[in-house]
Amino acid sequence: MTEPLYSLVAGRAEGLIASGEWKEGDRLPAERQLCREFDVSRSTLRQALGELEERGLISRHQGRGTFVTRPRVQLPIVGVFSIRDAMEAHGLAMTTRVLGVETIEAGRQLAADLGCLPGDEVVFIERLRLGDGEPMVLDTAHLPAALFPGLAEVDFERRSLYEVLETDYGRTVAEARETLEPVILTPHECDLLGVPPHTTALLTRRITTDADGEVMALGHVLLRGDRSRYIYKRTVETVEPGNGRGEATDGTMRRLRQGSPRRT
Repeated sequence: MTEPLYSLVAGRAEGLIASGEWKEGDRLPAERQLCREFDVSRSTLRQALGELEERGLISRHQGRGTFVTRPRVQLPIVGVFSIRDAMEAHGLAMTTRVLGVETIEAGRQLAADLGCLPGDEVVFIERLRLGDGEPMVLDTAHLPAALFPGLAEVDFERRSLYEVLETDYGRTVAEARETLEPVILTPHECDLLGVPPHTTALLTRRITTDADGEVMALGHVLLRGDRSRYIYKRTVETVEPGNGRGEATDGTMRRLRQGSPRRT
């Protein structure tokens, strides 16, 4: 099957970005000039630019132009993702800076989330994740101290939290319930992540449980909106008529279901 012309143009443009001819932060030439350089129509060019924008390679701004952006870290919308795996998939070396580990008393809401009592001891862990030395993710976690004695003494700059829970305490994550929403970073969070005031981020709130259904941790992950995005893939399943799932007017019924994430 012949590849569409706009996709070929997008591939050529991607090559210019990869080679460094179009550098991060560069403003692209006007559409008219690009049409001449690639020898295509404006509609074809705009389709190619749309593909590049969808992949996070460029950003278009009304009245300002089109700019080369830094690649965003792609995160799957299903399954328990690994920040380290996501960064390494994009060629970024992840390091962790521990901002604080302390034992605190659970308030009413935190106790409800963790399945403990108000006033019970909770281990609070705050970490900054960096990709090639650049702050990318602010990661905090609350865990019941009674389940994990000595957890506050662990060196989390060198060890993964979930690896510690499994190796040292014999508890493995079986399920994670998550919510995802865009937020505006606080001034303190902007300072930690090295971004301007009022920058947006993606906030993931996650409650993890073990195989027995016992809550292990409550986590909040703030990912810079300019350096990350969640992706997912929906597949189409064909359902034959007369199977009890409903009637179809054309002999088949098609419904969408969420499938495995597309990793790019």
